[in-house]
Amino acid sequence: MRYSALADSKCIRAGLVFASGKLEGHLDEVGLTDIATSIELMHTYSLIHDDLPAMDDDGMRRGQPSNHVKFNEATAILAGDALQALAFETIASSKGIIDAHKVEAVRMLAVACGHQGMVLGQQYDLDAEKNELLDIELIHSLKTAKLIQVALTMPYLGNEMYKKTQVLLNDLGGKIGLAFQIMDDVLEVSSDSVTLGKSNLSDITNKKMTYVSVYGVEESIQKAETLSNFCIEQIQENFEIDKARELIELMHLMVSRSN
Repeated sequence: MRYSALADSKCIRAGLVFASGKLEGHLDEVGLTDIATSIELMHTYSLIHDDLPAMDDDGMRRGQPSNHVKFNEATAILAGDALQALAFETIASSKGIIDAHKVEAVRMLAVACGHQGMVLGQQYDLDAEKNELLDIELIHSLKTAKLIQVALTMPYLGNEMYKKTQVLLNDLGGKIGLAFQIMDDVLEVSSDSVTLGKSNLSDITNKKMTYVSVYGVEESIQKAETLSNFCIEQIQENFEIDKARELIELMHLMVSRSN
C-alpha cells in the first residue's frame, strides 16, 4: 500500500481539494487534508488495478515497477482493495469534518468511483478495445473526470449554503477532468516513458481508443485548451481572484504539463 500511495506523484487531485477549499474557506486544514488524502488513496487503488494484467497490463507506474510487478498480482489486488477501504475510513474518522458532511462525502465518493462512475468507465474502456463502445468522451468522463469532480466539490458537500458552489464546481470538474485526460492521451504519443513515469505504449499495444486516435493530436490539444480556458474564466467570474489563484494555476497546469 505504501509502495504505491507514497510514490512520486503530481497529486493533482489533492491539489484540487486544497485549491477548491480556499474558494469559500469552509473547512480548516485538518478537514481538507483528510479529504485530499482520501481522494489520493482512491486514485492510487484505481491505478494499481488499472495496471493489472487483466486490465491494461502495464509494468511501470509513477516511475517505478507497477505494484503487481514489484510484489505479485494477488498482493496488488489486495493492496488496491485496502486502499479503497482506507479512503472511506479516512473520511469517516476525520476530526475536521462534521457528520452530515462525512455522510455526503462518502456517498459522493462511492458514486464517483463505483458502478456509475470510475468502474463503469474502466469497463467501457475495456469494451472499446473490442470496438463495442465508441464514445471516447463518455469513457474519459467516467474513468477520469468523475474523481476530479468529487475532488472539487467534496469540501462543500452536506451544506446547503454552498449548493450553488457545488453545482458550479461539479460542472467545471467534468470539463477540466476531460481536458486532463485528453492531454494524457496527447502525452502518450508525444512523450517517452521516462518523462511520463509510466509506459507510453500500452494504449497502442492494447489497441485502445483514445482522444488522439479519434480526433488527432492538434484537435485534441485545441479541445483541452478550450475546456481549460472556459473553466478558468468561470472561476474568475464567480470567485474572488485572490482566493481562486491556486485553482486557476492548477487548471492551467492540467493542460500544459509534460507528464
